[in-house]
Amino acid sequence: MSPGVKRKFDVRLFLWGLFLLQISLIGLFLLFGSLLLSTTVDTADDGTDGRAQTAEQQRIVTSFAVWSPFGVRFISNRTAGLLTIPYTDWQGTRKQRLCFIEGTQGKALVTSKAAAISKPGNNETEQIDTGVVSKRATELSKSSPPATGDDDAGVLSAVTVGDDGTGRCRCNPQWHGTDCGQPEVIWRAFITSKIPPRDQTATPRPFARNLFYIVQSTFISVEMLEVQLMELADQVSLFVLCDRPAGPPGSASYGASIAHHADGTDFLRSIRDRLLLVSDASCSGRNMFRKLLKYTTKGAIRADDIVLFSGTDEVLNRKAVAYLRWYDNWPQPVRFRLKHNVYGFFWQHPANSTVIGSAAVQVSTLREVYGSDPERLLAIEKPVMLIGDLNHFGGWYCRRCYQPGSIVQYYEHRAATGAGTAYLPDPKRTKVLNEEYVQQLIATGKDLEDGERTLERISRRTDKYYEPDYVRENSWKFDNIVLNLFARWDDNLADDDYFS
Repeated sequence: MSPGVKRKFDVRLFLWGLFLLQISLIGLFLLFGSLLLSTTVDTADDGTDGRAQTAEQQRIVTSFAVWSPFGVRFISNRTAGLLTIPYTDWQGTRKQRLCFIEGTQGKALVTSKAAAISKPGNNETEQIDTGVVSKRATELSKSSPPATGDDDAGVLSAVTVGDDGTGRCRCNPQWHGTDCGQPEVIWRAFITSKIPPRDQTATPRPFARNLFYIVQSTFISVEMLEVQLMELADQVSLFVLCDRPAGPPGSASYGASIAHHADGTDFLRSIRDRLLLVSDASCSGRNMFRKLLKYTTKGAIRADDIVLFSGTDEVLNRKAVAYLRWYDNWPQPVRFRLKHNVYGFFWQHPANSTVIGSAAVQVSTLREVYGSDPERLLAIEKPVMLIGDLNHFGGWYCRRCYQPGSIVQYYEHRAATGAGTAYLPDPKRTKVLNEEYVQQLIATGKDLEDGERTLERISRRTDKYYEPDYVRENSWKFDNIVLNLFARWDDNLADDDYFS
């Protein structure tokens, strides 16, 4: 080979090597960037003090990685909630009215809750217009209510024309407002808030807000966690769960960790594309909101989007939450009065029949007024609007509504972490807090955390707020919290619970 040919060959090899090196560097850069931006299990500031993770912990973190350079994406859930319907008045003039689909009779309810959950979601965050411009929606809502429906038969059953020739929405039972958009609990909340009618300026939106649901929970209460999340599955854009750092396998903290069970839990897998697990030792609301902002796509969170903050075992009224998404200018922040159940929906606390729990606020208000700290919302004892009263509830606080073994595990976890007071059984009856003792408490309705106070029995036949919709639709999965399985047959037969 001549020197000239050899020189050309060496130059080609050098250029090819340089090209491959550039490709490798670009690939490493993209991989490193995706690791920084796309992990949905956040492990920063988790209280591990820089300790090396075990292989199991690394596998869990890796299993939740989203390999995308765009950070966590979420389903916007801006589904159609309001619909404009044409109708003809007595003079033969064609007009339009705006109605809230779910609250209006006839064929206005074009999609059921189950259908909305099963329908494949849009993984973008663009606004989905319902055909009503914002100004027009306000004008229509201030006039007579519209109707909803797909065909003439649906329109006729949804819209009624009064003597004045004005079309009005025909609301379903327990729905109110000019556009049938206020469920009973919201309607009563406006009444009890004593806000003058002239100041009640809530108006429908052309598209729904995004809703970010921050939940403090553990995997010990997995049944209630499922109800808590899935009850709002068709309303929430992104679930944010706090997961305290877990100890070694077999420890109490390991069993309480959500991340260790997420891959094998059906309902968590079903919402995995809009689930953010935050690893934090304190699980403070401020840290969880900060991680929410950190791991969502830039520009995905709008100032008027809603942050919903809940504690363990708090299930919110889906209809009330939907109203907050679809309407503007409601007083904020709002809090929810929750029905106080113990062990299951069949027992209610007699003295404290309700508790004031979760809170909702717009992102802009949370940042500017409350210093980006959702926990400050829970310190508001007298909010401008409280959703729920003594007979119409903004949700359920189902305390210790777990399997008996999980209740024992819960107290063991509390004792191991030093959180709160350790509740011990009466030494005259038993010296061990075991499943058998817990079953006796559930059967007889004795509240272990309140000096074994006798609880009030609730019947499904007479209580319209007995259970959340998700529990009613999937009662076969939650029989232990729907029915008192440990009570005597005569007690259940007396209330007819097994046949209702």
